[in-house]
Amino acid sequence: MSRQTGSGGRPEITNTAVDCTAEYLIQIGILQGDLNISLRVDAPDDDAPLAAAERRLARSLLYRWRAEADAWDMTDPQPLPVRWTPSHRVTSAGEYIPAGSGTDTIAGAFLRLGPRRRLVVLGTAGSGKTVLSVLLTLELLARRLTQGEHEVPIPLVLSLESWDTRRQSLTEWLVDRLHQDHPGLPPVDGVHPARRLVLDRRVLPVLDGLDELPRHRRAEVLDVLNSGLGGDGDAVLVSRTAEYAELDGQGRGLRHATVIESLPLRPDEVADYLRRARPRARADAWAGLLDTLRAQPSAPVSWALTSPLMVWLVRRSYEQTPADPGELADRGRFPTREAVEAHLLDRIVPAAFPARPPEPGRLHPPRAWDTERADAWLSYLALLLSRREESELAWWRLYAAPLPRLLAVPALMAAGILLSFVIRAPMSGYAQSSGLGDISVTTDVMFGVVLAALARSVTAGWFGQRLAEPRRSANPLLFIHALRSVDRHARVGPQVRLAALTGGPALVVLLLGLYAFWTPDPALVMLAIGTVLPILLMVVYAAPADTVDAATPGELLRGEQTALVTTVTLVAPLIGAGAGSFFWLDPRGSGSWWPAFGAWAGASAMFVLLSPWSRWILAKCSLAATGRVPWALMTFLGDARTAGLLQLSGGTYRFRNRRLQEHLAERRARERGTAAVPEPPRVPALADARHFTVQSTADRYHLRGRSRRLPLAHWAVLGPLMAVFLVRFTVTGQWHQLPAWAAMLFLPFLGVLVTVIGFLMPRRRIELEVTRDGVTSVTGRRRRSYTWRHVEEITVRRVIFRGRDAGFYALQVRPAPDAPRPPRRSRLGDGWYLVLPLGLTPQIDDRLGSALAGFAGPRWTHGTGPRPSAE
Repeated sequence: MSRQTGSGGRPEITNTAVDCTAEYLIQIGILQGDLNISLRVDAPDDDAPLAAAERRLARSLLYRWRAEADAWDMTDPQPLPVRWTPSHRVTSAGEYIPAGSGTDTIAGAFLRLGPRRRLVVLGTAGSGKTVLSVLLTLELLARRLTQGEHEVPIPLVLSLESWDTRRQSLTEWLVDRLHQDHPGLPPVDGVHPARRLVLDRRVLPVLDGLDELPRHRRAEVLDVLNSGLGGDGDAVLVSRTAEYAELDGQGRGLRHATVIESLPLRPDEVADYLRRARPRARADAWAGLLDTLRAQPSAPVSWALTSPLMVWLVRRSYEQTPADPGELADRGRFPTREAVEAHLLDRIVPAAFPARPPEPGRLHPPRAWDTERADAWLSYLALLLSRREESELAWWRLYAAPLPRLLAVPALMAAGILLSFVIRAPMSGYAQSSGLGDISVTTDVMFGVVLAALARSVTAGWFGQRLAEPRRSANPLLFIHALRSVDRHARVGPQVRLAALTGGPALVVLLLGLYAFWTPDPALVMLAIGTVLPILLMVVYAAPADTVDAATPGELLRGEQTALVTTVTLVAPLIGAGAGSFFWLDPRGSGSWWPAFGAWAGASAMFVLLSPWSRWILAKCSLAATGRVPWALMTFLGDARTAGLLQLSGGTYRFRNRRLQEHLAERRARERGTAAVPEPPRVPALADARHFTVQSTADRYHLRGRSRRLPLAHWAVLGPLMAVFLVRFTVTGQWHQLPAWAAMLFLPFLGVLVTVIGFLMPRRRIELEVTRDGVTSVTGRRRRSYTWRHVEEITVRRVIFRGRDAGFYALQVRPAPDAPRPPRRSRLGDGWYLVLPLGLTPQIDDRLGSALAGFAGPRWTHGTGPRPSAE
């Protein structure tokens, strides 16, 4: 502050503040003179919104995994004493981690890895590798949120079964998972922070389930994972030891990774853990088992309880009276470790669903499930998964069970006939006043059915087989978001997408412009409003959901219901409006609304009856009516997850442990006198057939012969057409007309005729030659040749043609990225190309297998490829 005397004798005061900061400026009293302020303004923190998104994400994941850990009793009353050691079977390429135990130790050891943090956690089934990864996740999240260690990456636990490596890179997969699982994260620069979090390496992928993948996919996933991590990416990979060791022996392991193995629990540590976890009132009941664990470490029960899974089972099974845990120490009843484990696995479902007393005071008391029925339901679902060789239980795939498939045609016919009565009831007056009578109603309804079928066909071609999966929650107001989903899931090329999404709206405008300014023909309006525009909107709002990325199966089911309602209330009315335009715009028309109603009803029937939701209703009702699943299936699955038997995996459920699924499936199969995983039919390989000869030497394998055709691929086209014709046949009311039945049976007759004619045609020439240079095949007049230097992988897998399972196996190759593209006629699905069709089973000649192993080397991976959706 400076003070001078002015010309008038009054002081002139100048107040100056230089190089300071101020949050508030408060004036007290009267300020004399001028006030000059020079403030230092700090640049805004660009990372503040990102830090807020990180905190929200970490907090959400912490709450979720705390709930999972509580359901599995991982941290109550203390964390399980899981131990680990450097792997003796797989050599670590990363830094050395000494043996240890405890979540804090493993978290600290992981954070000290450098310059890249890559950890592979191995172990046998039920050894605690998944428990160790979950506890590691909890500790990393706790350090970040409660101890202020903001540089700790956010662990994101994901199942590798949900990653389609041929469609998505590692970065895109992680971004999509964050988008779908955590849509409410605060935006950064006006957009969702998923991509920024992934690109800035703020997310640590914790990847489980490598051993549960088909053999041919394991190496593929690790190759793409290594490529996606680059030189400085971090990751945690969890797998069974044998499966990972096989890949590592082929040079396909996770690069620069430290490899550890979870060790069996010690009986004395288990005894101390159970002593702390037991109810105090039942100390005497537990005393016998605890004494056996301490005094007899080689007893069968002591060996069984070296697995964290078994420890959890024994705690849950004997938690309440009158269960006696001391019976497990009886060597007469349980002479082996396997006997103890089987007994515990048998008891877990009854323990997870105990009888509950009525609670009339609660608005929504917990559901009391009958123990025996709950056990039977879970056993049936486990057997269903095991027969498909899957681990993810998806509600939209239940229709592939034998019973729903058997009832599909009768149920579709019954529903269509019922809808025909519902539609015709309000239109009876219109039919009487019309000169054509009932034919006018049939024509209007058929118009809607046909246009809806056309819209579904275009959509099916756009999205491929994924149209059978549930759709995302369609919101007509989020049009731009819907367009992004359309582009992400499209099976057509970019040129087709660009032409359709730009040319379609232009065509609508053109047709309406022609009607308005050129010729007032109602057919132009019908074509624009009733055909082109519904197809465009159907494609946009029927985009399949990221089913592996959905937050919960319940949300996915609600999303499908919302999408169906949007289709019925947005797309179907446009089809109805197109039909009504003939009567509204034609001067000679009646102006009646009933034709529009009939077309809308027919289109709605087509959309509803062939939707994933209707298949779900059929599967649930048919399976529940026969006692295979409960009527409240989604509620039951949610309660099973709360009880610790199931876990969430994106939009699907999985059994908490593969061992539990296998045990329930095997027990159910024994009760039915069948096999949990049935053997494929014993069909001779091509080399063993009568009309084939084989020459096999050290330098060449040559198969030559003739084989009959068995055309089956046309059924993939005829099947959907038959469903559409069945809907048209029943909903339009033609089911009571005898000539219509003949037309309805034409398609199945045509399919059988093509198959029979193809089988009776002369045998075609089949040749296969495998040498050190490559593989060559001849099928009829077509010759295919692939050199090994251009082949990345060769295997036996099911044929997927244009997104559909063709139902047979073939020898296939996947070209290297820099290889010239083979002819299009040999292209199958997902980057695979045909070498030689083999038939209905994946069996091959042993000499061919040896030749491929010798000549193709590591390129030869004998797997069966993707399984069909049905049993």
